[in-house]
Amino acid sequence: MAYFKITQNTKGLQAKIQVSGKDIKTGKNKLFTKRVYNDDGLTEAKFRKYVEKCSIEFEEEVARAYREGTAAVTARVLTFTELMKEWKAHVLTDLSVNYYNRAVDTENKFTAYLIEHKLADKPITAITIRDVQVFFNGLLIGTYSSSKAMLIKELPRCVNFSELARLRIMSGNMAYRLKKKNALIQKDRAVMLCDKYGLRFTEYFRELKDEKQYSYSSVKGYRKILRAVFNEALRYDWITKNPVAFTKLNTNTNKQYIEITEKEIFSMMEAKEFLTHIKDVPINKRIALEIMLLCGLRRAELCGLRWSDIDLENKLLYVRRNRMYSPTCGIYEKGPKTYTSKRTVPIIDSLTNDLKEYMDWFREADGEFDKKPDEYYVAVNDKREPIHPGTLREWLTKIENSHGMKHVTCHGLRHTYCSLLLSQGVPIQTVSKYMGHCDSTITLQVYSHFVPDTQGKFITALNNIVDDKND
Repeated sequence: MAYFKITQNTKGLQAKIQVSGKDIKTGKNKLFTKRVYNDDGLTEAKFRKYVEKCSIEFEEEVARAYREGTAAVTARVLTFTELMKEWKAHVLTDLSVNYYNRAVDTENKFTAYLIEHKLADKPITAITIRDVQVFFNGLLIGTYSSSKAMLIKELPRCVNFSELARLRIMSGNMAYRLKKKNALIQKDRAVMLCDKYGLRFTEYFRELKDEKQYSYSSVKGYRKILRAVFNEALRYDWITKNPVAFTKLNTNTNKQYIEITEKEIFSMMEAKEFLTHIKDVPINKRIALEIMLLCGLRRAELCGLRWSDIDLENKLLYVRRNRMYSPTCGIYEKGPKTYTSKRTVPIIDSLTNDLKEYMDWFREADGEFDKKPDEYYVAVNDKREPIHPGTLREWLTKIENSHGMKHVTCHGLRHTYCSLLLSQGVPIQTVSKYMGHCDSTITLQVYSHFVPDTQGKFITALNNIVDDKND
């Protein structure tokens, strides 16, 4: 006879069903268990009826499994690929697009490993701690090929870049770059383009291969994904412990944080020169680039910035959301990168004045602008429409090239913001707060070489102690 118990925790109602049956191999009595979750949000009464029905079905299944000599009791233990498919669908529903893309990458790599070791067709319970550890070890000492394609011939007129963007074969900015010879693109995207319009890949593109080594942070990301997937198996009572939780990564193999170099940022003089040059560009482009340099915003944070997030009276800017692009989901919005990324950043006087001028530019097109600040984004095109996140890169590169400046990326403007503040003696805790870092340790790891040398102050402080003692 089946027995069940319904409990409730922070995730809602759930039930544990127990059925007494016979072990298929030994014929001895054995207790079979199954967990049922209230995924449909049923009331307690309806959930109880649902569990009663599941209990009867489970009891019949256990009895039938023994009669037929099969091991299929409860839900069949899935393979890694099958479980991964279910788990990915849940991740994508939550619009965790970057996490989903990392999950796809992790699945491809781990599945290839399982096929090589003849584990791909076996239930997830067959994968041991050692199997997962060997997989991680192989990544940390191995390399991978990053395949890109260079455009060697002008594409024919039949190639419709708007259609490619609509089909999510590539972004609008990527398509724009393909209008110029020697443009670079991911090989898989170039192949999709050629297949779409019946072009011969080798006639229009040349493949470029680059061997790279996996970083510690990348492998750590793969470990995070696998641990979450195996936690699902743990939740279903298929395994008693998560094999990924017992693996170790050799932290000495790669640096966890990459130090920012002088080549990646503007110096104080270069930053001033850059701000002078952008005074001549259209105001919508100027404001976007000024905010990244003078407020340290990430590109996605700037694209998600609305006028309701700017308080000109108190000279404050509120980072509340990201607006991002993914080939999987197109353009979408989500919360800040981390809980500390949701932050308040002060605005300097010159930027405040520019924003007031920029606000008048919006009022010219819409007399009701002040009544609906939440409807307008700050980073917009000439028609006051929100821009594609990749557009900022195009604006920045064009300005740098036209004035003969060194190339600094959009994220390099954020690095410049941080490095210049630290070099002028702003406390590390303050800089970390406005950068949105989870911990000032991160700021120190990446930017410590921009902190002024304090050895002289250290010696002076000790000398003062000795002098006081002598007095």
